[in-house]
Amino acid sequence: MCFFLDIHTHGIQQDPNVRSIYNAGMDTDGVPPGMWLSAGLHPWFLTETNREEQFRLLTEYVGRDEVKLIGECGFDRQRGPAMSLQREAFEQQVELALTCGKPLLIHCVRAYDELQAFGKRYAHKIPMIIHGFNKSPEQARQLVNRGFFLSFGAAILNEANGAARTLREMDSLFFLETDDAAAAIQSVYEQAAFLRKIPMEALKDTIFASWKTIQLI
Repeated sequence: MCFFLDIHTHGIQQDPNVRSIYNAGMDTDGVPPGMWLSAGLHPWFLTETNREEQFRLLTEYVGRDEVKLIGECGFDRQRGPAMSLQREAFEQQVELALTCGKPLLIHCVRAYDELQAFGKRYAHKIPMIIHGFNKSPEQARQLVNRGFFLSFGAAILNEANGAARTLREMDSLFFLETDDAAAAIQSVYEQAAFLRKIPMEALKDTIFASWKTIQLI
C-alpha cells in the first residue's frame, strides 16, 4: 500500500499520498469531489427534538458511495443528552449500518460499559471502530475480545500515554487517525512504527490488512 490511511479526520487533506476519511456529518460544503466521508449522529449534538429528523437525513445520506463509515456515533457521559437518548440513537445507527453494510466509527467517553453490551450483540455482524482510543492495554483487550477495532491518534506521540502503551502491546488489527489534532498523519505513522518496532512499509501493510478486514475495498 503506497498511501497513508487516516481513518478519521476533521481536516480536509489534499496530499496525494494520504487517503483520509473526512468527518463531514451531512455538510459537504467545500469538500473536494471524490473525498471519502463519514457521517453520523454525534452524541454531543443529539436532542429529543432533533434526533428523528437528523436520523431521517442520515438514512438518505449514507447511501452515497463516498460515505465509507457511519459516525461519529456513540456515548459520552461528559457531554451530551441523557444516556437513554444516546442509547436509542446509537442503536438506530447500528441497525442502519447493518442495513447498508457500512462500518461504524464510535465516539466513547466514560461509557465503555454502555458500549460493551452493543459489542456483544453486534460486533460479529458489522465492524465497529472505536476512534481516538486512549486507555490501558487491559481495557483494549476487553474491547478487542468483544469484537471492536481500535483506532489511535496523536495521543501516541506521548510515549507515557495509555494510547502509546496500548499500541506497543497490541496483537490485533488497528487503525490510525488525526481526528482534530494539528499533527500530520505521517507523524502518527512514524510514531506508531517506532512503538511497534517495525518498518514504515510493514506498518502500512498492517493498516491495509485492517482496511481489507472491514471490507471497505
